[in-house]
Amino acid sequence: MASPEQDIAQLETLLRQLEQEYDKFLSGQERCEPVKTENKVVALVRAYASRPIQNSTLGFKYNSLVARYNAFKTVWSRRQREREEGRGPQQRAARPPAGPRPAGPPARGHGNAGEYLASDPRHEQRHLAQFYEAYRRQREQGGEAAGKLSPESFQKALADRIEQIKREQRCGAVLVRVVTENGRTRIVAKPFRREAVKDGGSP
Repeated sequence: MASPEQDIAQLETLLRQLEQEYDKFLSGQERCEPVKTENKVVALVRAYASRPIQNSTLGFKYNSLVARYNAFKTVWSRRQREREEGRGPQQRAARPPAGPRPAGPPARGHGNAGEYLASDPRHEQRHLAQFYEAYRRQREQGGEAAGKLSPESFQKALADRIEQIKREQRCGAVLVRVVTENGRTRIVAKPFRREAVKDGGSP
């Protein structure tokens, strides 16, 4: 029987493989959905869903991977539904561009994965994991090295930074975004005040 360390390491490897296989399937490079790989991921996720992991670091990594899988699954389901309904990227490319969207406060935990409105980051682990994935993907798409920062270290550093801004600026939430400028991907964090949006200002 494999140890929790081995299972979590395998889960991370399988999740990376599943992401690549789903991207190929949804882009039309593969005809079959990667059911076999996903079944292996689900089996490992369920194996520890009600089984406590004594090592807190390992437990945090497991929770981050589960959040990452859930975030991917939401995106994959949406993309597959759009493709089945004829609303995939190729179909959208043939349509005229839509007009500008009205400004407003970003939805918490929804919409653009590269934008995150954080109010209590230490209890928003799923959103932190989604934001890390958006950051990692944008770096890779820009040809930048992913770096040696682990998901756990990234999420902790981001949570600490958000809490620091909240204390210093005396705000209830912080808006963080992944941006790429001059070929470099970075994170921008600003205090978010809802009254500024109501008055027509920027957060």
